[in-house]
Amino acid sequence: MTELDTALLAAIADQSDDRDATIAFITEHPEPAHAEHLASAHLADRLGAAGFRVERGIAGMPTAFRAEIDGAGPGRTVGVIAVYDAVSAQLPDGTTAPIHSCGHGPQSAGVVGAALALAAQREHWDGRLVVVGCPADEIHSPGTREHGSGKGATARAGVWDDIDVALYPHPEFFDTIWTASLWMRRETAVISGGRTLRADTDPAPIAALRELAALSADSDPGRVMIETAVLDGDVEEGAGLTMTIRLLLFAETEAELESSSAAVRARFAGAEWTAGAAISAIRYDADVAATVADAFRAAGRDPVLDPEPLPFATDFGDVTQRVPAALVGVGRDGGWGFHTDRGAHEFAGDDGRRIASDIAGVIALAVPRLSRRAD
Repeated sequence: MTELDTALLAAIADQSDDRDATIAFITEHPEPAHAEHLASAHLADRLGAAGFRVERGIAGMPTAFRAEIDGAGPGRTVGVIAVYDAVSAQLPDGTTAPIHSCGHGPQSAGVVGAALALAAQREHWDGRLVVVGCPADEIHSPGTREHGSGKGATARAGVWDDIDVALYPHPEFFDTIWTASLWMRRETAVISGGRTLRADTDPAPIAALRELAALSADSDPGRVMIETAVLDGDVEEGAGLTMTIRLLLFAETEAELESSSAAVRARFAGAEWTAGAAISAIRYDADVAATVADAFRAAGRDPVLDPEPLPFATDFGDVTQRVPAALVGVGRDGGWGFHTDRGAHEFAGDDGRRIASDIAGVIALAVPRLSRRAD
């Protein structure tokens, strides 16, 4: 551990009240994808008050921001992602409500905590730190379905083009730097037809409903996920009837994703299909991972260096296609109840406050190591 490591960890310990207040604010103001106005403003304001140059509304997203600060001398630029949207939770009565059950309060508080500690010690490290506030992390949120994911949008808009290394920390079951994830794409089918009251006629939307049930029965639900299915129509003979199916397709490679898409589409004759942008699998960078692993060890933690691949997709994959990067899991024994009432309680309580401190420590120690490393 270096003198700077010690100073950064001391600064993180000293700011616990501010960090806890940020968790409380985010938790008490749950906002869904692309509507995180209060959360975005709160985080950007905290960074601006610490001397960061803040640009709001980046990449065409009103609730995205970029905040940057320089160290003492020339070096590399390290970007760190903060996320702050709430889960659009499905309630027992069929309605949805924004609830922070994915850890974005502690995640964003931890990232901002690391940034504030680094700002306080900026005379002792070189390079530049950029915090990128990304809305719309949650795949299923209506805002993400309509407007796309935040990290993907920043990648397409060139936000990462002047950044040398990207980090995305998130609460996890164990400490690690993830090596692989899945590709993903959302595909929507609309099957149109007419209502009939006759038993000897098979309208296309009804046939599609049966085919959807068959697809569910003979597909891996981790690779072909039925997100929504709605049969809707008038009640009179010959009146309009439609079946709308929204699927999430997952695959290990882009070619496998295309093959899966073709196979699924072939099952629904006459459907009109639309597709969202594909989310790339993460691109692993061994050098960045080794440096982050050293930061873990300096923080007194022992990361798993050969984890099983993530069994899902993250739009951070799009960022990793633009810049060397690391998807950083900061763990807790026993894990988390992601997207459940239990998880909401964990992230809002003592466990959430501890993981925010842990995230802040690992990221604060990683940034100077990455920003000073020679190309």
